[in-house]
Amino acid sequence: MAQLSTIVSSILRDMVYAQHQANMYAISLEDIYRKNGRLEDFAMPAIALGEMQLSLRYGIADSSVEIEQYEINYPALREMAKTFSRAGATLLLDTVIPSLKQSLAHNIPAEDNYISSIENDPLVKRDMSAYLSHKILKRLQVDATAIAKEDGTVNQDILKKILMTSAEEDILYHDDISDMILRYGSQNIKASVLNAVAPLIEQALPAIVKDANLMRKRLMPSMDVIVNTDELSKLPDEAIHTLTFKISPQSLKLYSTDE
Repeated sequence: MAQLSTIVSSILRDMVYAQHQANMYAISLEDIYRKNGRLEDFAMPAIALGEMQLSLRYGIADSSVEIEQYEINYPALREMAKTFSRAGATLLLDTVIPSLKQSLAHNIPAEDNYISSIENDPLVKRDMSAYLSHKILKRLQVDATAIAKEDGTVNQDILKKILMTSAEEDILYHDDISDMILRYGSQNIKASVLNAVAPLIEQALPAIVKDANLMRKRLMPSMDVIVNTDELSKLPDEAIHTLTFKISPQSLKLYSTDE
């Protein structure tokens, strides 16, 4: 006998895989588009699952067993992401800015010294912190489920990568700071700053996420079902059930848009 949950999850998995395969095929057309001058500027085709309604007829063979299932705790994941984005922004300001200041020339004119403004003007520092927090949160949302390990702990390697990306793209390549580096720093200053802050970020991460648990356990009823047409034909009509479910993948959101 098969379990109903296994059948449904297999259907959903195959649908997602079919979309993935279709998109991979579309990517394989890139060379053909490039070689044909008339198609070079055309957008690549892409597949997106729309709304679908599926019906599954089944008969119940056994429903007396409960099984433990572990799943991502999405409220905890959302809360962790918001908390981490704020803590990550503070961590970056406390590590990248001092390291960058130390590497730049001294006696930078006040009108050009954006780092001094961050350090001494509470409003500028608050705005920069909010900017970094927003950028970190958006990166966390790109592949939110990858943050959670199977045991419920947080994948710190991914978090470190996100913070290092933010340090480079959102601080060192920030318009005002990048202009300072160009005028008062050396060519390798960005690489040296990133090398200096990487161990500091790695050392601070465990304390930031130490209490995070992103998995939760649920007791779920387990139903052994009959879906084979020949076997279903032997059952009375009142013993046959129909499961109808509507799927709209594009309407599913892990995060609200007002974060």
